[in-house]
Amino acid sequence: MKKLILAAGLICGVFLAADSALAWDYNYSGQQHGNVFGTYMVDINIDDYLPLNSGGSAKALGMGGAFTAVANDLGAVEYNPAGLAQIDHINFAALATASRTSKIGPNGDKKSEWTFVPSYGGAAIKVGPLALGVSRKVAESKNIFQKFTKTQNNIFAPDGWRMYYDTLSDKIDMSGLDTYVLTGALKIGRLSVGANYNAIDGEIEREFSGRRTTPLKRPWWYPGGYNMNDQFQATNKVGLKGYTMDFGALMNMGPLRLGVAAKNAIGKVDVTQKLYWKDNFDMGGSSNWFVYNPLETKKTLTKFAPTYVAGAALVLGKILMVDLDYVTVNLEDTKKAQGRLGAELAVVPGFLFARGGVRSDFKNIVQNRDQKTMAYFVGAGLKMLVLTVDASASLEQAKAGSDGANMTGAVSAQLKF
Repeated sequence: MKKLILAAGLICGVFLAADSALAWDYNYSGQQHGNVFGTYMVDINIDDYLPLNSGGSAKALGMGGAFTAVANDLGAVEYNPAGLAQIDHINFAALATASRTSKIGPNGDKKSEWTFVPSYGGAAIKVGPLALGVSRKVAESKNIFQKFTKTQNNIFAPDGWRMYYDTLSDKIDMSGLDTYVLTGALKIGRLSVGANYNAIDGEIEREFSGRRTTPLKRPWWYPGGYNMNDQFQATNKVGLKGYTMDFGALMNMGPLRLGVAAKNAIGKVDVTQKLYWKDNFDMGGSSNWFVYNPLETKKTLTKFAPTYVAGAALVLGKILMVDLDYVTVNLEDTKKAQGRLGAELAVVPGFLFARGGVRSDFKNIVQNRDQKTMAYFVGAGLKMLVLTVDASASLEQAKAGSDGANMTGAVSAQLKF
């Protein structure tokens, strides 16, 4: 009983100790659009790149990420490290994502490409009640390409000048960022506790572009041969080096299972950031470009995307499994509360599995703007002796892919001995 109380106290302490990450701002001072001088605050928030998720396993992704109280494969490293105590003697796992992404080319054309990224690989061993694992993960990259029926004007240049656009691309590439994870989990009766040590090192690159198909006409006094009022482009490179720690607990009460996890609860991460912006809106001179290219800045974050999750699962033998999670993220400019519900049905017990899930925001406030979303997921799994293969995708992604837009799917494999 004393061990149970100690473990519960540890988890509660982690939740109380965590705090929000820091915002990241530039002070812009210099020439503005219209040749007016002044000083403006440029909000380039590191929160845009967080939290850093790898997906963990296609099994969990097929259930909409509702996996905190299940966590019964190496995906536990991503969702609840305490779940590692449920593995078999020796496990190996790998996850890869295949994505078709698009961005605006230098001439305003749409450029699309397929990328295949190994995003998770790991191994674990269990000896008695103790399980130890080591893994490497690459955070999920994000990509948006949109064409609008009407001109938009809700994006501002660093000096506060309003941009106009009807095509927008926003590509965040995480492939240069590595996270190496050391996991330990211990089973004490019905309770399992676990922790991750995450060593983070690498760089994130973001390309952000907008273009207006029918720009305003150039006044007669502007030099010939140049466009204006039709595009803006920005790149933002973020370097991360340091560590964070995750903690989790899982209680197995037969058909009912309860789980909690605190991701990035403690840590220290050194962050460098380099921004480059240019646009040709209402600018004179020989080039028609407004350029903002500040020096690289550095900071150290001691609270790095703390994320808290609580979940409950119902496991009915080897036939049906349902998990319900509640997730909160509290950053400087991002306040999120999310529900995740997922289920797995054994179509052929012990051999073929079908999965589905839904992920819905109760709150998703980013820089004072409500950005609530809801997504549905499907997945399937095939178990063949010691090998299990899983695949998943969101219904939105599948529809987008059929329409020629961006899409992402995941495939994972596990060996259990």
